[in-house]
Amino acid sequence: MGTPAQAYWVKRIDNSRLRRERDPDYLHETGVLVAGTLACLAIILLCAWLQFEFVHSGYRLEETRARYEKVLEWNRNLRLEQAALLDPMRIDLLARSRLGMAEPAAHELTPLGSTRPVSSSELARVPAQARPEKPSSLTD
Repeated sequence: MGTPAQAYWVKRIDNSRLRRERDPDYLHETGVLVAGTLACLAIILLCAWLQFEFVHSGYRLEETRARYEKVLEWNRNLRLEQAALLDPMRIDLLARSRLGMAEPAAHELTPLGSTRPVSSSELARVPAQARPEKPSSLTD
């Protein structure tokens, strides 16, 4: 027995008149997928932007705190300098040494609002605490 003979015939098929049917749900599904992807991307970008802004705000806050501390220290130094410059003993020493001023004599004193000179007995009644002391050494 032998093997049966096989024969192949070529059949020409003409599909030129066929049109592919459109799936009515394909466009809707694609639109939903694209919209969902864009929404997720927007949420991720928003979260990243918020995180970057949070970090940037922290840097600005630290910079502002450092500037505030610097201004406070500068203000403290200015107040100390002002107190030193307004010290009556320092002013008295500078007036005597640099400007050559001296305490007025008793006959040269005239109280404010009065036209008569002050006598030496009135001057003696002023307590010693109210008169400026003469400092031994004071720096400028």
